[in-house]
Amino acid sequence: MKKFVKLLPFFLALLALVSSCSDDDDIIDLYPDELVKGAYILNYGGFSNDAASITKYDYEADKLTPFYDQQQNNGAIMVSAPQWVYQHDDRVYVMANEPDRVLVYDPLFVGQDTITTDIVKPRNCVASGNYLYIACWGGEVWNDNSVSYIAKYNLVTGEVEKKIALPGGPEGLEVANGKLYAALNYKNAVAVVDLKSEAISYIETTAVCSYLVKDDSDNLYVSLVGTWSNPSEGAGLGYINTKTDEVSIHPLTMTSSYASVMAFNKDKTKLYAIGASGYPVVGGVHVFNTSTKAFEEETLVNGVTGIKGISVNPENGDIYVLIDNGSSVNGTMMIYSEDGELTDTKDVGASPAMALFLD
Repeated sequence: MKKFVKLLPFFLALLALVSSCSDDDDIIDLYPDELVKGAYILNYGGFSNDAASITKYDYEADKLTPFYDQQQNNGAIMVSAPQWVYQHDDRVYVMANEPDRVLVYDPLFVGQDTITTDIVKPRNCVASGNYLYIACWGGEVWNDNSVSYIAKYNLVTGEVEKKIALPGGPEGLEVANGKLYAALNYKNAVAVVDLKSEAISYIETTAVCSYLVKDDSDNLYVSLVGTWSNPSEGAGLGYINTKTDEVSIHPLTMTSSYASVMAFNKDKTKLYAIGASGYPVVGGVHVFNTSTKAFEEETLVNGVTGIKGISVNPENGDIYVLIDNGSSVNGTMMIYSEDGELTDTKDVGASPAMALFLD
């Protein structure tokens, strides 16, 4: 990577030369696939132990690169307790706590910027138009849930344009039908923000919420969980029709984690959901049929200690189950084929939370 960065001016000059001396179809790719393509596992580490990292997995070459972010940034440690990683256009955003900030990378995971102004305990983000909406707890939301908000970050000016007050501790975010949906972790509801008027309404739920995923019809699935501070018998998977904002509940003891506790299969006919409870956390992966709106009898995996996240490779449909073995030791990534066969097991970073796929 260091050689690549140093040679960048040479490549730019070469690009200009080729453009002037050849047909328009002759293109030099400054971000060749072999440098970018792969799964990037976000490892949470611990809250203050410097074990956070990105593990790159080149699934075509079956090559694993631990601490990939440090390799790309002259050994700089990312941060403790990163919450979420998100790609939009030519940037990758990491929501980070301890200290609170949003780290901005290019597709090679080379640091480009750090957003700190009006960013307090960022949890999740989603882009729409010229804006990145960032869920922020805003402080000790567990003591006062009125401190949380959505930071409206202007991608053009590079500034937080305003803070949209949103009590209840927003975590997972999605945009659908012109509305921003926020799963609230300290209120039994999903908040709905009209992106034009910024008026806020609520969809009542049977438990607090943590995570959202969107199907191809702009409808949403939300994880309903019981937490230490807010135990609930109403845990499960919620399905939200975003035209009517009505929710149907499908009972399941969902894990109280939030990053990547649900993932669609390749064609979105199935939704994988992590069911888990207790400490140490023990659980498995349940399969929800998105057509019949019912859980299948057979689970993908059962009785896994430390199960934390699940992600699906959009190219080949492989299922990555992430296991937390502790905040300062390697985590485990179990790889399953689309038909549920365990094909490989990899060591990744401490407390893996989710995988981001770049191509």
